[in-house]
Amino acid sequence: MYKKYFYLLLIFIISISSYSNTLYQFEKGVPSNFVTGKNSEIEITKEKFKDGTSSLKWDFEKNSTLTIKGDVGYKVFQKWKQEKARSSFAMWIYNKKPIDDKMQVQFKKKGEIKSYFSINMNFTGWRTMWVQYDRDMSGKAEENMDEITFIAPNVNGEIYIDQIYTSILIDPRHNARDEQVDFVNLQADSAVNSHWMALYKNYNAISQNKNIKKLTSEELQGIKSVENRFRNDIIKKVKVNSKLIEKNREKLQEYLTTTVVSPQTVVLYKDFSKEEKSYLKDVQIKEYGSWLRELAFMYNSTEDKKYKKEIYEIFKKGLNHLYEQGWTKGSCQGTIHHLGYQVRELYQSIFLMKEPLLKDKNLKQAKEMVTWYSAMGILYTPDSEIKGVNADVLNTMLPGMLIAILLNEDDKVTASQLYQLNHYLTKSIDYAPGLLGGFKEDGSMFHHMQNYPAYAKGAFEGLTPSMYYLGNTAFALDDYSFNIVKKAVLMTRVYSNTHTWLISISGRHPDDRFQISDEVFRYLALGKKVGNDSELASAYLRLASQGKFAEELNSLGFKAETAPQGAWTMNMSSLQLHRRDNWLIGVKGYSRYLVGNETYIKNNLFGRYMSYGNFQILENSLIESGYVQQGWDWAHFPGTTAIALPIDKLKSPISQVDIYSGVEEMLLSDETFSGGNTLNNNGMFAMKLHEHSKYNDTHRARKSVFLFDNRVILLGSNIENRSDYETHTTLFQNYLSDKNRISKVEKIKNSNFILDTQNNLYKVVEGKLKYKNGLQHSLDQNKGTPTENYYEMAYINHGKNPKNQKYQYAILVKGTKEEQEKFKKSSNYQVLQQDYNAHIVEDEISKMRGYALFESGDVKDKYLKSIDTPSLILIKHNDNSLELSFVDPDLRLYEGKDESQYEKNGKLKEVSIYSRKWNSNPSIPHTSTIILNGKYSLDGENKDISIEIVGNTTIIKITTTYAMPVKLTLKKL
Repeated sequence: MYKKYFYLLLIFIISISSYSNTLYQFEKGVPSNFVTGKNSEIEITKEKFKDGTSSLKWDFEKNSTLTIKGDVGYKVFQKWKQEKARSSFAMWIYNKKPIDDKMQVQFKKKGEIKSYFSINMNFTGWRTMWVQYDRDMSGKAEENMDEITFIAPNVNGEIYIDQIYTSILIDPRHNARDEQVDFVNLQADSAVNSHWMALYKNYNAISQNKNIKKLTSEELQGIKSVENRFRNDIIKKVKVNSKLIEKNREKLQEYLTTTVVSPQTVVLYKDFSKEEKSYLKDVQIKEYGSWLRELAFMYNSTEDKKYKKEIYEIFKKGLNHLYEQGWTKGSCQGTIHHLGYQVRELYQSIFLMKEPLLKDKNLKQAKEMVTWYSAMGILYTPDSEIKGVNADVLNTMLPGMLIAILLNEDDKVTASQLYQLNHYLTKSIDYAPGLLGGFKEDGSMFHHMQNYPAYAKGAFEGLTPSMYYLGNTAFALDDYSFNIVKKAVLMTRVYSNTHTWLISISGRHPDDRFQISDEVFRYLALGKKVGNDSELASAYLRLASQGKFAEELNSLGFKAETAPQGAWTMNMSSLQLHRRDNWLIGVKGYSRYLVGNETYIKNNLFGRYMSYGNFQILENSLIESGYVQQGWDWAHFPGTTAIALPIDKLKSPISQVDIYSGVEEMLLSDETFSGGNTLNNNGMFAMKLHEHSKYNDTHRARKSVFLFDNRVILLGSNIENRSDYETHTTLFQNYLSDKNRISKVEKIKNSNFILDTQNNLYKVVEGKLKYKNGLQHSLDQNKGTPTENYYEMAYINHGKNPKNQKYQYAILVKGTKEEQEKFKKSSNYQVLQQDYNAHIVEDEISKMRGYALFESGDVKDKYLKSIDTPSLILIKHNDNSLELSFVDPDLRLYEGKDESQYEKNGKLKEVSIYSRKWNSNPSIPHTSTIILNGKYSLDGENKDISIEIVGNTTIIKITTTYAMPVKLTLKKL
């Protein structure tokens, strides 16, 4: 008897331990540690299932119980760990019919309830929930909890249960609140990722559109115009026959046995065993939505009534399967972040099938689904809470919002919501404060707290078609909003050449994976409130002379523009741009406000130096400009002054530094001086470089670049660090498509000249020049796997442990042979000062003088006497006047020191840019005082400028924000 008892006890212990902290898939019968209370039964069924072929069916009477015995697996979060994920409980439940009550889930330790939560059971189909123990549940979870108890609702019923995860680590940003668990992750309603996560809040913010007035003929015509433009833009004609219909009927049968998932929800599967994964049979929501859209294309491509009926029946059954899988209003699938990228095709399929859905009385549920997942309630955000606009919203959610509006059955509701869309866009398309997402006055488009062309591309691809659909109707955006978008769109073709943007602003993708879209120029050109925009149309025709809209725009009388020429300052990106002929130069820095890199676990692993004064000459594609990711030496971005670390030491050790960020690296400096200035289509750039304490905070340099037509002068001073590795300032690094092709190096007088393989002539005046070429070995920036290619490289070697080192070199960009010979004889510039306080250069051809004034104080110069603010100044002397452009490069988002960014020893610590309380601050106005030698008066009026003559000097006071250039003309008295 004793032996039998011991054996049964041993079996029970083994069964509990085997289910500790585990997944229940119910493919091998009822687990032995599942125990029902009185008046309830459990059994394995094949009627409904989420994976495999089985689930657990629970028949219960009101308030009965189902208990899981064994270690729950909850672990207390360790704040000191790099991993920020927390223990969460997750499961799937299927309801045949709604239950107007709640089911409680309790977690016990030795019979005592430690934590619990409740699930609203008023739904049909499958639902899931991801509930974090520490934040979301009532009570206080403890380790070694040994029992989970489900308390049935206060009515008799049955449910199906599948995929129970007793404890699984989930990023705390990603648990989603919905109608079943409306208490989960309430902080997400106002977090950085609220546009993804706050579906519950947003849906419930939608106005019910009461007291709508009768529509005017203009409004009715406008609705029709929006619908027609949208339909014509997305429709595709296909050849429909019985064979194609049968193929899709078979596809339906295949899909009916699958679970419809998103990339975000399958993260739970990453640690599944091989056996556990074998039960999964999933289809991604994007694939499923694309299939439904193909059905919609078929339906709209035939007039055969029999075909239409058969296609609609397949579509309807496919849509019902989607609903049953939990893809319906009120459900968040456990997490909902980044969903917008996956459902564009699904939304379009619903719009294209509006007619048969309405006729069959099935439109309402479909519209509610689109309204819910598109977060259309964002349109009802109070004006006081709108501070800019999120690129993700414009890219992935705005198109769905518009579709949700067009799915209304009542034109009056449609008009009301189109006006609401107009209102939201008008309020959000304005200059966002600080680093918040959206538009900036210099043409930047911010996302991830930085100017981010890769995200701007998507934002414009979502926004400009919507503006086109609304264009020339009562619902179109006003000129103010239109012009803000226009400026940002036009700037994309300035910092790109032609479709390829600079590597320094590529974010975490230093390759040619993304490029600007030419189609957004056409959409926006035809998206005005009245008429069309010739500048945008002409830009499109240059970028896409043979594009799909070229014939249309040519027929309207538009002609292709010439490539932009001139200089542009984008100090919200710490970026100076310079264009001549068909080439572009970009110079990039970073500061205590703007991050120097964005590195993820599988992106840009070696990109630490991308903003250390990066100087890129871009002509046509990256490869044609000498850049290929394979074989690239990541320690030698042209223009940068950096410690030449071996590749293994350059790889970024990445962690999730707080709950505001992902697993990423986005480092700041502690310097405020970094930016550019522009005058008369020439420009300059300067920065105080100081490396972050995470790596080597002894590394410093003062750097400047002066750009005059096709001549560039680059200076460095006060270069210092303590390192066992050499410090290099890189002149160029060029991919060699022909490995036998090398640059020409010669010495003339006291200068070294190099004509590189890109036809740029370098004159090195100060610094130890090194040149090499051959097979170069590196690592892939995403995977870290070995790469190689033939390259040439030139750099100035400052040696190990440099102290007060300098460099000076000049470049003749893409010169003719005649220009190159003249440049060798005379480079036509003078360096007037190059030290800790200032870099001052005069160009003898343009008669322009540039000042990088790193410190305030007196200036030994014939024009400038003193300044009280570190600044960038360009002066052009004319016979009876001075043209002057002034920049205070400090963005001034806060004053003083952000103590939370520093360790006790005074060193910078790694923090998330998303956690900075100052990141949403507007720039603090600052008045700078410049004293000029001589007497001058201001030509014209400017409320931000005042002038006073004292003796033989002119005192100028200039008030600026956001490091914006201020240009003034001064008449000599």
